[in-house]
Amino acid sequence: MHQLKIFLISFLFLFAFILESSAMANSSVENPLFGYTHLLPSPFTLPAGRWILGTQLAVGVTDFIEIETHLISDLTKIYNGSAKVSLLDFPGFAVGAYLGYQYVNLNDLSSANPSIGLSTWMPGAVLGAEIMPYFALFLGGNLSFSNIDPSTIQVNPSGYLQGSQMEADFSWAYHPHKIKIGNVLSGGVTYNTTFNFYGVGLSHHWTRVHLGLHYYPNATQLKILPILSSALVFDL
Repeated sequence: MHQLKIFLISFLFLFAFILESSAMANSSVENPLFGYTHLLPSPFTLPAGRWILGTQLAVGVTDFIEIETHLISDLTKIYNGSAKVSLLDFPGFAVGAYLGYQYVNLNDLSSANPSIGLSTWMPGAVLGAEIMPYFALFLGGNLSFSNIDPSTIQVNPSGYLQGSQMEADFSWAYHPHKIKIGNVLSGGVTYNTTFNFYGVGLSHHWTRVHLGLHYYPNATQLKILPILSSALVFDL
């Protein structure tokens, strides 16, 4: 957990320079539909002072920088976190970038795994595009750079174990007049190229509530990833 605190603090300094050149605030985005994804990070960041609580914990540090950790993974001893910035915001598409970190002792996931500490940095990006009115497609993923080459280790993969990953999400605002407050159906497909497992899932956004699940059929354990979050607004 000490490593997690160190990298979260370092992320703030790493991305602070973007504040000087970024002109977009999430409170006035061009297309609010891009704020609703299934499992991919949204191209947008949370406004300053807004928290997301649930299976993940996220906070908008400023209008341009968001940090988060997936609490379910932390509880399974896969310590993780990420920082995200919004890069482009247009009515037809939006782009965001993020940098994640993960540390896990593989033996904590399964007694069949060797006792090896795997430390991984994961830079990634996400693109959202509105391909028809009120229907958006998201494409994204990340690379992974570990202290040990995972291909040289015999591992029983957990569904929560991150690596290099590709994902495609969709979001459909079936009540267009309520697009800013939710009522959005989302889904997605993922493929983890590092540990060779895939996942599929569905979720739904109500007013400040996101509920769903993602299923990893060929993961050895932790096949179901629950999705539950709620937004709170208060000053930091």
